[in-house]
Amino acid sequence: MDIGIFGSGILDVIPKVLHAFRARHPDVQIALHQMSKKEQIEALRQHRIIAGFNRMLAPLPDLASEPVMIESIMVALNEKHPLAAKPAILLKELAGQPLILFPSGARPSFIDKVWALCAGAGFEPDVAQEVGDAPTSVALVAAGFGLSLVPEAASSLSVPGVVYRRLANAPDAVVDLSCIYRSDESSPLLHAFLQTIREFRERHGGRH
Repeated sequence: MDIGIFGSGILDVIPKVLHAFRARHPDVQIALHQMSKKEQIEALRQHRIIAGFNRMLAPLPDLASEPVMIESIMVALNEKHPLAAKPAILLKELAGQPLILFPSGARPSFIDKVWALCAGAGFEPDVAQEVGDAPTSVALVAAGFGLSLVPEAASSLSVPGVVYRRLANAPDAVVDLSCIYRSDESSPLLHAFLQTIREFRERHGGRH
């Protein structure tokens, strides 16, 4: 059973879903493939994977999606940064701060969500770097390149010198995680996997 995965998604939620599925179907061999959103879509259309996980998926006529989780967006910052002393950070406090954005590549993506949040707070992000994924972004935060907005799953990355803070008064600071698959796929294995996702979502209230 071949499944496409990506950066921050594999840090927390996806392993829990896979563990729940394997507990029910121990004889099923699962092969994980690190892929960008574009690569996952191509692999699905070429029948190289049966499902993929990603965020901010635009509707496509031949693919369907199953919501997995809504995650809060947090701020990753160097522990020496003045804002690190606060328990929560206002979006407007990020104005003028160098931001490390991800993922570079196909749009729409998490970058677009960050731009929209900044616009809603009345400023454009001061982009210091655009990188491929959350782990790279957090590593640059540790090195002092700037701050980064990250899905909550990325806060499981324990990197020396990096702390994570919630955003205050920002109800829109959330991002989705979904499972994508071919809309005409009739595999019983896929449908069992989707059922596991639905039960996981209901058990966790759809929020992380």
